[in-house]
Amino acid sequence: MSDPAARSLLLVHGAGSGPWIFESWSADFPHVRVHAPDLHERLDVAHASMHDYANRVVSAAATLPRPVALCGWSMGGLVVLMAAARVRPHSVVLIEPSPPAEAQGFAPDTALRRGTFDPEQVYGTFPPGVVARPESEFARAERKRGISVPALPCPSLVVSGDEFPEERGTRVAALYGAKERRFPGLDHWGLILDPQVRSAIAAFLATA
Repeated sequence: MSDPAARSLLLVHGAGSGPWIFESWSADFPHVRVHAPDLHERLDVAHASMHDYANRVVSAAATLPRPVALCGWSMGGLVVLMAAARVRPHSVVLIEPSPPAEAQGFAPDTALRRGTFDPEQVYGTFPPGVVARPESEFARAERKRGISVPALPCPSLVVSGDEFPEERGTRVAALYGAKERRFPGLDHWGLILDPQVRSAIAAFLATA
């Protein structure tokens, strides 16, 4: 059974973005301390791994009032999954997360290479006003190989839109026995930028 209510909400950004994507979120969680760490902080991004990112989340969570809820978008969703066993959060929210191996399968032949890539060349142009930056090629290859996270230690919510409703939505929710919210009409970026998603997450945190 989770604690009555989360006192903190730790928000984890996706690949090639940064904590600035959550700039407008605090107002939607007036009774919760909201913090968005920078996964790249103090790292050589060309050599950064998914475990480096998960360690950053664990360290950030340790500085926040408990109970702490974790919320990750895209790559940040998988980072949250990797960190959850050590953080022991109040709850977890996954916004179209990069799926764990249990949902996407394993690809052990994927080559692991150091270096960086341009996220807009790989994922497409970011929305106006959203800054993109180089991302770890090594961490991306790790995700493609498959990272195992078979279970979660807390209640969870999986949020999806129109781009990845099955592989990053229903399939992940079924794996963890999570609640699921789908937002028709929203693309992958829309799930971060549209306030109705934040309202749904706030409602979940109040009852998880």
